[in-house]
Amino acid sequence: MLRFISAAVALLGLVVGIAHGQTTAGAGTVIVLPLASYIPGAYTTTVFVRNPSLTTSITVNVRYYQSDSASPAGTGTPLSCGQLTVPANLALTFDLGTQCTFAGTDNFGQIVLEDAATPKVNTFFAYSRTESPTGNGFSVEGFPIGNFSAATAEALGLKKTVASPHYKSNCFVGALGESVNYQIGLFQGETGAPLGSLSGTLGPFHSVRILDVFATAGVPGGPDFANVRAKFTNSSNSAMIGYCTLETSDNGSADFRVAKSADDFDVRQSRLACYGMDSCGSALPSVTNPAQITNPALKNIHYMIIEQPDFVKCDLIGDAPTLAALEIRLRGPGGDPLTAPIFPIASLGAPYNAAPYTSGGAGQDSFVIYTGEKSTVSSGATTRWFVDVERQTGSAATGPFKYGIVCRSGNGVTVPWLGTTATADP
Repeated sequence: MLRFISAAVALLGLVVGIAHGQTTAGAGTVIVLPLASYIPGAYTTTVFVRNPSLTTSITVNVRYYQSDSASPAGTGTPLSCGQLTVPANLALTFDLGTQCTFAGTDNFGQIVLEDAATPKVNTFFAYSRTESPTGNGFSVEGFPIGNFSAATAEALGLKKTVASPHYKSNCFVGALGESVNYQIGLFQGETGAPLGSLSGTLGPFHSVRILDVFATAGVPGGPDFANVRAKFTNSSNSAMIGYCTLETSDNGSADFRVAKSADDFDVRQSRLACYGMDSCGSALPSVTNPAQITNPALKNIHYMIIEQPDFVKCDLIGDAPTLAALEIRLRGPGGDPLTAPIFPIASLGAPYNAAPYTSGGAGQDSFVIYTGEKSTVSSGATTRWFVDVERQTGSAATGPFKYGIVCRSGNGVTVPWLGTTATADP
């Protein structure tokens, strides 16, 4: 049974493409619980579902998909499971073994919960706890289905040892509604040296267990390894679920870790965001579709979402005459795009109120800001900010001016889309 204990916990280890990792923004109309199990006498999963609506009861469809590595093996078709009705503003629980019909004794896989209404407009939260009769167990959060992507992601801290307590690392991969062509590479953390790799294909709603990922990936046996990272890639551009765990084989305990991707292939959280450029991060604006100012009496107003607290730097991109003629300025956050005030870095205090920090402005082709803490911006809400691009005061250049914008940030920002135009500042 210890063999399954390690595998079950391994399912939790790495979720590829979760937006912002394990974000606290976790409500959805379709929620995925990446791991659940029903092994009589050993492990069973209890699921908690919270309906945040103050007025409306919701009914949730429960779909459980058995893993290919379970017994019996999964088929990609959900087991028969009853619906769950959750009254307004309450949370209910169900045990997987009583909610669904199981034929085997080594059952583990993933759960998909979805609003049963048409259209599906009722959001909810979910969480699960898998444990043994003695209380030994682990927890799995529920993630909105859109949080999963094909973005490259990594799980850190894997290791294996020959001697007691016999550490062993395990990884899992799962698919949602599309097939997944996955690759897992193992790399030494300190040097980046490749240690081994493996790959495979999964059909929709199939998952696979990889026990002792070092051995499966072809890493030579014998020596101990520590600080190894597992890199998950997906050549099919479909949503992928994956996990890794570090297991202590002597007692069956294990932990899990969620792999992190840079931005989830999500333009709402790009750490490197560009507008009017063919190659994001290059030194040139787009050849065919740059941002433009054709009337020097007008300014372009770009919109972008910034998630505070964060550090954000945006630069104008263009040739030397263009950069000499244009300036950029940050306004907002929130408010009207035409009247929102210039972002006041002076109010932030040292060191964020002096160079290199600036909101841009006269003669400047970039801005660098610290947003301030969460509550200091729009009462804690993540909202849009405004970026003005216009001809420099006193410039005689007539244009047209073709430019791009590139922004870098820690939490990720949206693409600074061109929203509107207005009369240029005096």
